[in-house]
Amino acid sequence: MTDGVDQLFDVRNALYIGNYQHCITEAQQLSPATDELKEECDVLMYRAMVAQGKYAVVKGDISSSSTSSLQAVKNLAVFLHNKRDRDGVLATVKKQQEDGISMTVPSVALMAATIFINANNPEEALRCLHGLETVEAMATYVQILLSLQRVDLAKKKLKELQTLNEDSTLTQLATAWVDLAVGGDKLQDAFYIYQEMIEKFGATPLLLNGQSATHVQQGRYLEAEDVLLTALDKDPNNPETLINLVAVATYLGKAPEVAQRYLNQLRDSVPEHPYVVDLAEKEQLFETFNDQMGQN
Repeated sequence: MTDGVDQLFDVRNALYIGNYQHCITEAQQLSPATDELKEECDVLMYRAMVAQGKYAVVKGDISSSSTSSLQAVKNLAVFLHNKRDRDGVLATVKKQQEDGISMTVPSVALMAATIFINANNPEEALRCLHGLETVEAMATYVQILLSLQRVDLAKKKLKELQTLNEDSTLTQLATAWVDLAVGGDKLQDAFYIYQEMIEKFGATPLLLNGQSATHVQQGRYLEAEDVLLTALDKDPNNPETLINLVAVATYLGKAPEVAQRYLNQLRDSVPEHPYVVDLAEKEQLFETFNDQMGQN
């Protein structure tokens, strides 16, 4: 903060709503008032690059002499960039969990949690974030609890987050996530949260995908498709958009080749996405089963 103004608000906010290029551009144009703000700005910028899949750039820019927060972002980039490096990154993060210091640094703990989320280990991710009282750590905690189907605990954590900072963009997003999980009348509340953010900050694939989910859960598949096609125009390779378009095409009873086209696009653009990997494994099991039945 400088004279009561958050210098990094636009940079941080752009990252949170999924406007990654704007986050990077703003960060590069900013002249932070202190070294601490400069480091935080760099962390946000490199996180946006990771979100864009620019792993090699992040790995090349962050050196062994960089701060622990920047090293944590590099760990995430290394983990996501190459399968063969993942065990090494996980070993590093587990050592950080045990050193009694690393997990007290919010940005380090958050990157460690993100690595565990991507490693399909949400319990360890929660352990990394336990006790942290920053908006982003608590919002991520809510997200993980929802992935574990613990809506009851997510609602409790959301109340804590709202007490900490009710007006934060992340608090609003977390409220929408919980509303989506609760369903019923809350779905319309979630829709309005996304709509307000779109009107205030501009549409991004992240916000549009969230809004489409509110339509899907209310059976409004045509509206969901319209929103997702807008998201596709903004980023034709966004995996969440493509996955949701596959689902909506199926719900609408469209010709199989429509969903297949989106699926092929997903496989081509993000071949190692968990959805693609899981689907390939299921297809292999189905083929094996068919072969076995054919031999009987």
